[in-house]
Amino acid sequence: MFPRNPLFQLYNTNSVLQKIANLYAERLMSDVTLVVGENRYPAHRIILCASSDVFQVMLMNATWREFGDAVITLQEEDKCQDVFPQFLRYMYVGKMTISVDTAVYILKLADKYNIHDLVQICIDYMKRHVNKATAKGHFVEWLHNALLICPGRKDLITLLENYLKWNLERIVAYPGWEQLSLGLMNWLLQQNDLVVRSEFRLYELVECWFRYQKTAIEERADMREQDRESAINKLINGVLVHIRFAMMSLPQLANVLMSGASVRMLKEFYVARVADGMNFHSRHLEIVSAIRQSETGELFFTPRLYTSDLWSLEIAVNYFHKVEKYSSVASVFFSPTNFSDVDEESNGWDVEFFPLGVRYKPAQLIGIYSAATNREIPESIIRTVRLRITSQSAMRTERRYMIGVLICGMMNDEEYVRNCHVRMAYFSNDQRVLNIDNLIPFEELQLGARKFSQYMVGEQQNTIKIKVVIVPLNRFSNVFAPLLE
Repeated sequence: MFPRNPLFQLYNTNSVLQKIANLYAERLMSDVTLVVGENRYPAHRIILCASSDVFQVMLMNATWREFGDAVITLQEEDKCQDVFPQFLRYMYVGKMTISVDTAVYILKLADKYNIHDLVQICIDYMKRHVNKATAKGHFVEWLHNALLICPGRKDLITLLENYLKWNLERIVAYPGWEQLSLGLMNWLLQQNDLVVRSEFRLYELVECWFRYQKTAIEERADMREQDRESAINKLINGVLVHIRFAMMSLPQLANVLMSGASVRMLKEFYVARVADGMNFHSRHLEIVSAIRQSETGELFFTPRLYTSDLWSLEIAVNYFHKVEKYSSVASVFFSPTNFSDVDEESNGWDVEFFPLGVRYKPAQLIGIYSAATNREIPESIIRTVRLRITSQSAMRTERRYMIGVLICGMMNDEEYVRNCHVRMAYFSNDQRVLNIDNLIPFEELQLGARKFSQYMVGEQQNTIKIKVVIVPLNRFSNVFAPLLE
């Protein structure tokens, strides 16, 4: 009887794993050969069946064509063929080296052959390396394949979906983004929490995407001319109609009509869209209302999270290890009251960021209650990461705003927008203050956790950075956007 010694058991397990690895390395006693592309891989039925439900059915079920065959041909796409040796080795040794270049193709094989633990390894890797994949031009490929292979994995899908919306400027800085599918571009342009410098900047990006997609369609030899025209019309009516021209300034609308070959080709389309925008600026309310009721007009008068200086303010808390509890960083910000160039009125905002909790001292609260109760209110401490936005001036009428708070983080030694909080808020003469709490998990910024927090950015990873976006809504704005299907 073996002694119950954990060290002995661990050694024995490693020895068994090494023996199994030797079977793979030396091709000893193989009883089946897998043909993948032009390569042949000797393997062992018992290992394949133990690792994969699909191989178990394929090799052990007499109703399958491959049952009993000594040589089995597997149909795999070229890039999956390239990683098949690593994939096969994983079934023997339980180890896998994954890179941003191979993650998707290993995931494809793991999903196809139902190797659940390897699927999870690939998903975990992808969630931690999105920045690196973007820098190598793989982001769109990752998103397309994640939706195709594992649509039920909402953790990965939501992370990639949010990365696309909140880090679009980073994605388009690298090649490959123009390959974003028609369906995804259609969905993206209907999102209100899309982060971009301005609607005109978004128009420029969509124009670039449109030209790339149009060229790809025109070069397809397998399509008839009629089908090409239909596909290009889908690009126009499925994507370009979602650009919100009303959210551009009058000079930007003028630039649209002067900006290139696509506009000349689609002159009637763009003239009509620019006219819609100008009607909004000119406050032709009956026309605007009719546009709003049209099939594609529902979001036409709704702003996004624009990061130009006109609409946003950045706050950075440097040397975070020196920041005292309950202290705050304050700033002042001015933004237009609406998107119309006709009205140049602006509103001033006091913006105060509390990264380490909020403390209300007794003296601050006594004045509110002392006349009624004649007693002192004790000190109050709120353990939250808070942003406080205060309208500097009283508003004659109630106004509605969309407020976005972009929270920066680090991944793969690169800064990106890690999270985004969006709030619809009403400000008036009586309601001038908005508190947004729980921007960052409070415990993550405490002394012991700061060093390892992914919310720390900068060269020394000792800075908390947020960006505050304040955009005015109007009576025609629709704050609801479709979900990703």
